[in-house]
Amino acid sequence: MARRCGWPKRIDGQRGAAPELVDFIMSTSRKRQRGFTILELLAALAIASLMVIGVTAMINTSLDDAKGQQAAAWQAQMTQAAAQLITQNQAALASEATASVPVVVKVTDPSSTYHLSSYLPPGVVGKNAYGQTACLLVYRIDATTVQGLLVTEGGVSIRDAQLGYIAANAGAGGGSIPRTNNASGAAVGAYGAWTIATPNPSNKSCSGTVTGFGHLVSQVFPANAQAQNSDFLYRVSVPGNTAVNTMQVPVTLAQQTDYSACSSTTGSIAADASGHVVTCSSGVWKPITSLHWRDPVASASALASLPNPLPGDVAMTLSTGRAYTFNGTAWQALAVNEAGYLDLGNQQTVGAACAQDEPNTTPITTDSSGRVLSCRNGTWQTQAEIEPATNNTGCTILMASPGATDYSGCGGVPGGAWTGGPFSYNGTNGTYSYTRYVPVTMTKPGIIAVTTWGHLNDGVSTGKRGAQAQISQNVDVLNSALTSSYGHTEAQSPTLTDDSGGITTTLTQAVQAGTYQVRIVTNWATYAVISTPWTSSLLGQQNQDIPNTPLVYGWTVNTYY
Repeated sequence: MARRCGWPKRIDGQRGAAPELVDFIMSTSRKRQRGFTILELLAALAIASLMVIGVTAMINTSLDDAKGQQAAAWQAQMTQAAAQLITQNQAALASEATASVPVVVKVTDPSSTYHLSSYLPPGVVGKNAYGQTACLLVYRIDATTVQGLLVTEGGVSIRDAQLGYIAANAGAGGGSIPRTNNASGAAVGAYGAWTIATPNPSNKSCSGTVTGFGHLVSQVFPANAQAQNSDFLYRVSVPGNTAVNTMQVPVTLAQQTDYSACSSTTGSIAADASGHVVTCSSGVWKPITSLHWRDPVASASALASLPNPLPGDVAMTLSTGRAYTFNGTAWQALAVNEAGYLDLGNQQTVGAACAQDEPNTTPITTDSSGRVLSCRNGTWQTQAEIEPATNNTGCTILMASPGATDYSGCGGVPGGAWTGGPFSYNGTNGTYSYTRYVPVTMTKPGIIAVTTWGHLNDGVSTGKRGAQAQISQNVDVLNSALTSSYGHTEAQSPTLTDDSGGITTTLTQAVQAGTYQVRIVTNWATYAVISTPWTSSLLGQQNQDIPNTPLVYGWTVNTYY
């Protein structure tokens, strides 16, 4: 039975297995080692899948890194262009922008003065690898300084992981607007280098889509452009950035000999053996000092030894410490000559405008007649002499008789009632008054001299006798507001009975520079027979009636310095 099942026959008396049994077992073991079991095959497939997934992830990461590097390079290029634009237009941008409302600069904008494309190489596209477009927002910091934010708009939103990588590789000022822990939408610099809580407070944009989460932001200052070119000196002016035209280290010039021939272009500069700067002018190397101060000489007689003097050259004599200027033919002492006299110019005019050269100084000169002038209150003024300045003179008839011609050169009777307008009446004492103001302007301290007069006639050639009247005057120098009197005088006539008489006043008042009013008040009163207004006359040699003026006054106001 065992043999039919394929088992080898057992030999009685043997302790070990029969050789046939051993061969059978070995044969069966070799057959089982041919191929894989199902379990082994599944394990192999799992390992292979994991390897494919890992390789795919590595490829995707590599592609993302390449895409991020391209976006970072594009952002850095746009930032550099923005920095150059701000550097060259800083003053204009500062006048247009505010701290919250920026000047918006597109990559290309035919309607605007500013374009980023003007500072980009030809062919640079306006979108990064994520389809986002650049937009420069320029904010004002102060009257002359601005700050720019180069933001991206639209396109595909970038994941936070990639944002950090791109910002870190986007150059100076690189940053982004991440989503994580940033509900307010703040712009954050790479590695937290800077933070702007509200990068776009006025919601301005170039594309119509405001920047936001998943977009890039770069801080831009004028210094960024300078940093790109810090090793170069600009040949042209850069408005708002004088540093690019300034050498930061001393310049060493080639050595030349003073006044030796030069074949270089006019304006070329070099240095002489003493280190003085020389320039090629009129075919010779001339020291720059020859245009101003020349080397000092021992005395005035040694001035002739100075080579090639030019008009305007100045040299000092060591013996006296005095300066001389070359007038084209000879050396002339400046101000103080060798004898110690002041030689002042005589080209100024009294009253002409002048100004101090330095604080706490007084310029002094002379006019064409040799009078010494000093600069006072902004004009050239004479010293220690009386100088007539202005004159105002006139007279006015206050009461007239028909046909009278004795004061034909005076102004006519002022209009108005005798008790109003320029006239006034004091009912208590029966006095009438007439007031005139004469304005006076003093440009410097001086004198106001006033002379007034008044004349009254109360007689008639025929008619009732016994007419009585009297005249007086009051004169004041007042301030322009008429609130203070600096000088006062008055005069009064006796009571005139059928007679004529006059009075005179004089007032001289020293005043400071300013505006003043001279007030002249003429007063009169009647006591018998006549009343205001009246007429007067006298009897001629042929017993004819000659009308005369009942009341007249006049004035003369002069100013002196």
